[in-house]
Amino acid sequence: MVSVRGVTMWFGATHALDAVDLDVRQGEILGLVGTNGAGKSTLIKILSGVYAATSGTVEVGGRRVTLTDPISASRAGIETVHQNIDHGVIPGMTVAENLALDSLADGSVPWWASPAAVRRHAEGVAASLGLEVSLGIPVERLSASERQQLIIARALAREPRLLILDEPTSTLSAAESETLFSVVRRLASTGVAVIYISHYLGEVEGLCDRVAVLRDGRLVGTFEHPIARAHLVEAMLGTLVAESRRGRRSGGDPVLQVRGFRAWPGAPMIDFDARRGEVLGITGLIASGKTELLQQVFGLRPIVSGVMLLEGRPAIPADPADAVDAGIAFVPEERGNQAIVPGWSVRQNITLPYLKRYAGFGGLMNRRSERQATRDLGSRIALKYSSPEAPIESLSGGNQQKVIVARWLQGDARLFILDEPFRGIDIGARHDIGVQLRAAAQHSALVVASSDPEEILEVADRILVMAGGGIVGEMSAADATTRTLAQMMSGVTT
Repeated sequence: MVSVRGVTMWFGATHALDAVDLDVRQGEILGLVGTNGAGKSTLIKILSGVYAATSGTVEVGGRRVTLTDPISASRAGIETVHQNIDHGVIPGMTVAENLALDSLADGSVPWWASPAAVRRHAEGVAASLGLEVSLGIPVERLSASERQQLIIARALAREPRLLILDEPTSTLSAAESETLFSVVRRLASTGVAVIYISHYLGEVEGLCDRVAVLRDGRLVGTFEHPIARAHLVEAMLGTLVAESRRGRRSGGDPVLQVRGFRAWPGAPMIDFDARRGEVLGITGLIASGKTELLQQVFGLRPIVSGVMLLEGRPAIPADPADAVDAGIAFVPEERGNQAIVPGWSVRQNITLPYLKRYAGFGGLMNRRSERQATRDLGSRIALKYSSPEAPIESLSGGNQQKVIVARWLQGDARLFILDEPFRGIDIGARHDIGVQLRAAAQHSALVVASSDPEEILEVADRILVMAGGGIVGEMSAADATTRTLAQMMSGVTT
């Protein structure tokens, strides 16, 4: 269905892709994996018309195509659902208008169409994925997972020959992900070719017919189903990584004590401690209450009830600035609209929480000091970037996440809170971040929340399981399994 031949891409002196040859067969689900910076995003942006390749050709259905912009890619039958969902919706417009956006733009639904006509068209688009949302509300009122499903439904409505899905389950629950997998398999059975990018290797193993691996801009191998995860990891990293369970640590004195908290009014009361020297994992399905709980601790939302002690003293932050002053660091769930500042450099994003450290006489910033701090922190966390002044948008998703984590490593935080810190990043970036988090936990308390039990088992010493807004279980990570955690997350107890 699609053939890529000799595609090469240079960004100045950076060789992002090096003569990549790749075929995607009709009716095939092709997995595309690689560490952050391997070239995955560059390749799919070339196929979707965002970038023009430095050299090489693309054929669709045996005919050479020139992809100068996303419209030309769409006309060639290539539809892409990008990882950053905020790039796919227009705030201020209704859900119906966003669902009908492509048809309004190309004239198949005239711009003078009545709201009722737009709504009828949107209903048909929503039906392609079984999307059940209120069509008349502003799109910004949808949750992240609902916005993701909206974008996928709009892409399917154009009946693509090639559908590219970039980390499509990063904001979906387990049930929503299964629905998506069913849709992808059904599309492939009708002859649609699919490129599926994901850092969840379990998804890739179970869903894909074949997997292509990029490393340092080169295609280093393709693997036919059944796919062995160890071989994928070896190809991605260039060496075979032996998996081993690290030793678990028991915590010291409590840094954070929470008593009588509620995730929302009417939810069960929550009591827990986060201890110095340990990593406390909190897992639960989307809407289990973990995000609401952690946002209260950081002052992002008002506390519903209860008290909170920080190193034995009452501490209820009035807002995030108050929390930072109290020694609390926070990595939010959605980096795109909650953590990074678009248009700012890597330097500005890294030093943001501690500007006073870099302010001289009269409040003027010492940029030399900021740049040096950026280089030091970037080296610690293996950050891939061209310079401290590079725009934050020029970094891959995993490297943007490293910036968000690195910004807190320069402070003297007593409590680190990380909500879904590994979402949308590969195993290489996850390892780099995990090493620094483990080091930070030696003298502080570390709370990591994730809806993925495997991620929690990889990083945590002790695990709390949440469901329905309350804690339904607590155990040592050494005694936990993914099956046990999954059962408790879904409300099954033994």
